[in-house]
Amino acid sequence: MPEYSYEEVKKKLTEIVATDLEPELSLFMYGKEYMIIGFKDRYSFQRCGIDDGSGEFFYSTLDELYNSTTVDNILLKRDWNDITAFECPNYEWHSGVNVAGTGTSTTI
Repeated sequence: MPEYSYEEVKKKLTEIVATDLEPELSLFMYGKEYMIIGFKDRYSFQRCGIDDGSGEFFYSTLDELYNSTTVDNILLKRDWNDITAFECPNYEWHSGVNVAGTGTSTTI
């Protein structure tokens, strides 16, 4: 089971994006690293560490991403329970420290 539910991740990413920051959340599954990047007007999903390209896809909302088949045939709605770890190095998801000095808590 993943450490966070989709709803928890959605809430946190939405909060961070609302502060005009662009969170990069790594998801680990099937022995690979994938990344969700939140932008003000869209989200992207891509694989990481692959020499033949990231296969980056863009979605207008996080829900659209969650319900769409993307790179490597990943469908987060189906594959969420196969996530083994999350990593968001610019945002301390557990410690409650401020995000980039903004005063925004990142504790889920």
